[in-house]
Amino acid sequence: MADITSLMGGFNADEYEEKPEFDNSPLPEGDYYLEIEDAVVKETANKKGTGCNITFSVLGNVHDKSQKGRKLFSWYTLMHENEMAQSIGQREFHALRLAVGKATASDSDELIGCNLVATVGLDKKDPTRNQIKRCKALDGYEAPSEKPAAAPALAAPATKKANPWD
Repeated sequence: MADITSLMGGFNADEYEEKPEFDNSPLPEGDYYLEIEDAVVKETANKKGTGCNITFSVLGNVHDKSQKGRKLFSWYTLMHENEMAQSIGQREFHALRLAVGKATASDSDELIGCNLVATVGLDKKDPTRNQIKRCKALDGYEAPSEKPAAAPALAAPATKKANPWD
């Protein structure tokens, strides 16, 4: 047996805080502000196609700013021997590119750092996982009210708003 305490220079477990438990539960359904953190193009596991794996950082729910810091992952099939899978993947990927204002992006790196609003739901086949149902442009997005709309007030002059997730 080896004395690991001496190997680690007198390690004292009391000096370290316990890390909070990692939350890998699905996000509640709703609209979220997202930022594209990573975009990796790679071959499918079965070698029958190619797609783009996107990692999103959640900036907050549009109503209460909750869930900030969580991650969301989405796969977009770009090429596949199954024409239906390819068509769906390309259509969804195009909607993502439109939402971030990069409709003609030719490199996945161009998407990194872009912000959008996404409607997030639960995967029909696996309700323990999230699925992006719809991508929306951040510019001009107005969060739907959670309560019935009151009588409209007089419009205030338009001013530049801070980021809606702040």
